[in-house]
Amino acid sequence: MDPQNSLSQVDTIIFDFDGTLFKGETFSLPIFQECLTILIDEFHYNLDFPSEAKILAQFGRHSNDIYRTLLQNAKPDIIESFAECIENAEVKTLENGGGELYEGVPEVLTELRKRNYKLALCTNARKDYLEAVTKRFQLTNYFSVMYAAGQHNWKSKDWMISQIIKNLRTENFAVVGDRHHDIDAAKVNRGLSIGCAYGYGFGEVKKADLVINDFRELLKLFP
Repeated sequence: MDPQNSLSQVDTIIFDFDGTLFKGETFSLPIFQECLTILIDEFHYNLDFPSEAKILAQFGRHSNDIYRTLLQNAKPDIIESFAECIENAEVKTLENGGGELYEGVPEVLTELRKRNYKLALCTNARKDYLEAVTKRFQLTNYFSVMYAAGQHNWKSKDWMISQIIKNLRTENFAVVGDRHHDIDAAKVNRGLSIGCAYGYGFGEVKKADLVINDFRELLKLFP
């Protein structure tokens, strides 16, 4: 695949959320740290407190996988309590106006729509999380279709993207994301992959067809 030639054919752009549009390090990271502290105190759970880097490296995965990894395969009741703490805190914080998008995200998405690109959102997040961020950032102003793994029995990104391209009736699409599953899902479905080096995938984005260091670079890629 020649990425430059493929860019000119793209009519649909599918975006990941955390680490692509949304700054998780200023939102979810402190919530995770607080809930871990509560868990250790309440359950007297013997846990090596994970570093910021280890927590950030989990962002973008399915929620249940994140919880199990950070809690080192704790008992189900402990994982359930931790999940409830995280989920309640995230939704409440969003309802109170917390969280922020990366610089330029609203302007870039608005401009891409003006340029007649179809835009979709595809995230490994929970259903309630997607609903909360949709309301907080008025995402329906930008996206024709939005999929969250929590809405679809935690299906893979491969599957969700296959459904999005069927829904939008396109074969010429790009996936923009910061983790390997974003890039892999694009390739499985024969699309173009654009890796976000500023997100949480670190070296994973090297596998992408193209890499951006700032969200606003998309306007140069899709003139």
